[in-house]
Amino acid sequence: SYLSVATGAILTASVKGASDFNDGMSKMSTLFDTTQTSVSDLSKEFLSLSNRTGLSATELAEAGYQALSAGQTVEDVAGFVETAGNLAKAGFTTTTTAVDVLTTAINAYGAEAGTAEEISNKLVRTQNLGKTTVDELASSMGKIIPTASSMGVNIDNLTSGYVSLTKQGIATAEATTYMNSMLNELGDSGTKLGGVLQAKTGKSFQELMDEGYSLADVLQITKDYADENNIAYNELWGSAEAGKAGLAILNGGVEEFNSTVETMASDTNDVGEALDKLNTPSVKAKKALNQIKNSGIELGTSLLTALLPTIDKVASGVEKVTTWFSGLDDK
Repeated sequence: SYLSVATGAILTASVKGASDFNDGMSKMSTLFDTTQTSVSDLSKEFLSLSNRTGLSATELAEAGYQALSAGQTVEDVAGFVETAGNLAKAGFTTTTTAVDVLTTAINAYGAEAGTAEEISNKLVRTQNLGKTTVDELASSMGKIIPTASSMGVNIDNLTSGYVSLTKQGIATAEATTYMNSMLNELGDSGTKLGGVLQAKTGKSFQELMDEGYSLADVLQITKDYADENNIAYNELWGSAEAGKAGLAILNGGVEEFNSTVETMASDTNDVGEALDKLNTPSVKAKKALNQIKNSGIELGTSLLTALLPTIDKVASGVEKVTTWFSGLDDK
């Protein structure tokens, strides 16, 4: 009958969903002490998280694995993944990609980067102020964050750099390459730029950043030097890409850049505002469907648990037959 066919399809989908989710949670469990943390309890926490956010439970389990791999603790992992999930929705990316950019920033900057929520807000702020998305930023920022961190360029200056360059039509990936080159030249005392900063201020680039100068402030010092000595600004730079980043920031205006840095340092809830705007009827419908799917995962998990003794017996029988068959003489 149609009813039995439909019931069979629902049960099959439930078992499949449960299997995928439980496999994801098992993968997570390889990264923590299961004698101290219950996999079952963590699974319930992730299903609850999926119901709240509308994000796939299997996707969240994979994001949890990535977060633990990057150094998050099992005690904090669900909350961290929820923050990443909200960033993913507000930034039009996947939860695993959001986890990647957040953990990269936290691991490079340490406590200086702020909390995961604060970093998320800065990234959405960059999306709002520049011509970029969190998805594009997350795909590129990992290439520059370690450089910026090692040179004292804080996340507010770095994200302001992205705003400045992308507003002027430079794609996010190119902006990353240009700024990376720029920071490498400014931070190297052996370059012409490094020498200019030392001559004008008696300090290195890193020392100026530590004293609270912005990137635009430092670049203006180099531009003043070029103007005073009748040198074309691009001639100060060893790399054309680095020079493009410097010019783009100066063209945007030092005051505007510094204003953006101040905005980046603010504590407005940009992620929350974005999520409110995105809470459309279709999103609410998808969330409801996801909750139904999660109920199926719970049903499927119960079925798998109940069927486990039978599955073990069948598997054991198959193994015996295989062993017997393998032992037959080829002749």
